[in-house]
Amino acid sequence: MENAAFLKWKTVRSALAVLSLAALTACSGTASDSSSGGEEKAETAEAESTGLFEMKQITSWFPQVENAGQYYAQMEGFYEDEGIDMTTEPGGPQVSSISIVSSGQAQFGMAQADQVLYAIDEGIPLVAVFANFQKTPQGIMFHKDQPIKTFDDLGKGYEIYSAPGAGYWKYLVKEYDIEESQARSYTGDNTIFMSNKKAASQMYVTSEPYYLKQEGVETSHLLIADSGYSPYGDVLFTTKEFMEENPEMVQAFVNATKKGWEAFHEEPEKVYDYIKELDPEKTAEQMEYATGEMEELVYGGDATENGVGTMTEERWQTLIDQVYDLGLIEKKMEPSEVYTTEFLENAE
Repeated sequence: MENAAFLKWKTVRSALAVLSLAALTACSGTASDSSSGGEEKAETAEAESTGLFEMKQITSWFPQVENAGQYYAQMEGFYEDEGIDMTTEPGGPQVSSISIVSSGQAQFGMAQADQVLYAIDEGIPLVAVFANFQKTPQGIMFHKDQPIKTFDDLGKGYEIYSAPGAGYWKYLVKEYDIEESQARSYTGDNTIFMSNKKAASQMYVTSEPYYLKQEGVETSHLLIADSGYSPYGDVLFTTKEFMEENPEMVQAFVNATKKGWEAFHEEPEKVYDYIKELDPEKTAEQMEYATGEMEELVYGGDATENGVGTMTEERWQTLIDQVYDLGLIEKKMEPSEVYTTEFLENAE
């Protein structure tokens, strides 16, 4: 499923989503824009001969419309226009963009905003430069016929499948009438959920509800962002070292990515066939559904006035305070240490 990003990067992605440098090779062999071996050497030589800056980015999951801005920029040549020879590799259950970027094997990665904070707290000098989602698609789904209207209602005897260590889960237990004992380990398999009316499960609003409906299971949901815990979703980050040594290439990356998301907003269906080439299991119907759900999440909120990708000091400060109070980070950091809007403000 397209639900990779629920967890504290050390704990989480060992359980659900995205951590294991060893799996990068295997992932590279799946649907992606990357190549290996002789082809990769040929691409490097070509990049050098054309004067393009060779760059790699790691997405949060397998090819999906939720990462459409980057795929659009790749498809339309926006990265090349900015002087970048871009390789885009997918994430997945065994891939940690944080590990890959921090080790220097890629220049940009994608993670939830709270995961970026966990990494910085562990001494990994990352900096966020763009937020794909103003409002994270993460949520808790439940069977549509259940009498659940608020997060407190989830405390009434439901088994709740979530990723171990997830910041949102600790927040829900602290702020709502939900007990730690209700937690069940999320594995990505919705079989138990489908057969158990008293089950609730983490999900991406752009994904699971659609697929479950195809199986005849109607769901409703509560978005995590509406609980009071609202990290930016699919934040694009790099290392401070790369940013300081290559500010012009960070600017070029932000320029092209922002242009990709703006073009997707104008003509979303244009990228569907491109994504289907990367992952033949994707369908236009599913991507149309996800695109509709993404409208407010990507282009609403602060992005309505300030443009796609925007971030604010207030949002980052609130998140820092929350994860610190929950004991998920050991030290309080300043927002200026974890994000910058410099490149967004100068984006062409």
